[in-house]
Amino acid sequence: MSILSSVEQMYGIKIQRSRQMKDIHKIETANTTYCLKPYKFPEEEIRFITRVLSYLDERGFTRSQKVYPTVQQTAYMTYEGVSYTLTNWVHGPRPEFTKRIDFKKGISTLAKFHTSAVGFPVTEAPPARIRYEGLSDEIAGYKKRLIPYRGTAHLVALCEEVSHRLQQPKVREAIAQEQKAAVFIHGDYNYPNLIKDKQLKIHLIDFENCSLHVRMKDLSHLLHRNCLWNGTKMLRAIDYYQRYRPLSTHDLHLLHALLISPYHVVRNIRIGGFRSAKRVIPSFMHLNKYRRELRSLL
Repeated sequence: MSILSSVEQMYGIKIQRSRQMKDIHKIETANTTYCLKPYKFPEEEIRFITRVLSYLDERGFTRSQKVYPTVQQTAYMTYEGVSYTLTNWVHGPRPEFTKRIDFKKGISTLAKFHTSAVGFPVTEAPPARIRYEGLSDEIAGYKKRLIPYRGTAHLVALCEEVSHRLQQPKVREAIAQEQKAAVFIHGDYNYPNLIKDKQLKIHLIDFENCSLHVRMKDLSHLLHRNCLWNGTKMLRAIDYYQRYRPLSTHDLHLLHALLISPYHVVRNIRIGGFRSAKRVIPSFMHLNKYRRELRSLL
C-alpha cells in the first residue's frame, strides 16, 4: 500500500491530487488542501508537537496549523516506521522581512503568539522538550565552537560575558517566571517558517523545534536573523513588539543577554564553515557601537 493510500484509509478522505515538495506532500481533496509532514522524532515528541498545535487552537490562536485526527482519533499516523501529521495547507507566499511592512507584521504576530503560548500542561511535555535551563549550555557550545578560529577572541569573551549575565538575579528571575507560567516557543520563528495569506496575515508553520522555553529565545532569534549587529533596528523592533505584549524589566535583561551573544556567527560556522562566518563577524568598533545601542534596554 502506498503512502497516499494509507492516508486515505487512516483519515477517511479521498485524494484527488497530490504533490511532493521536499519532504512534505501537498494533498488535495474535493473540499480541502492538506499538508502531510513526516517526523523523525521519538513518538513522545511528536505527541508534544501536535499537542502544542491543539493547545493553541483551544486558546483561540488562529495563526498556526490545525492538526487533523485519524479515523481512530490519533494525532498522527505511522507508515513504514515513519510518523506523519496531517494539517491544513496554508496558502500564500513567505513574507519578505527586507520589506518593513512584512517585518512589522512578523513581529506583531510573534507577540500575539507569545500571548497565547502560556499555561501549557507540563506533564504532557517530554523531558527532551523542556529547555528553560538550557541557555547556559547553549552559550558554552558557542564558545567551544569559536575557540579554534583566529580573530574570534572578542566573540569568545562575549560568550563568557553572556554566561555571567545569565546567572544574574534579574535574568534568573525572568527564566523562573517563564517556567512558572509554563510557556513555550516556536523555536525557529523566521520568514522560512511563516506564510502570508491573502489578507496579509502571518501564519506559523513547522513547529518541529517547539519546546517549553523562554519566549525571549524566539524574539532574540528573529532579531539576530534580521537586524544583524544593528542595535538601533533591534530597539525599534522591540518597541513594536511591546505594543502587543509588554515586557517586564526582567524580560529585558534576559533579552539583552541573548542579543549580545554571537549567535549569527556560530550559525554561519555550522552551516557553511568559518569562511562563511567571516562576513558576519563584527569589527571591535562595530561591536562596541552595537553594545552601546543595546544598553538602553537595561
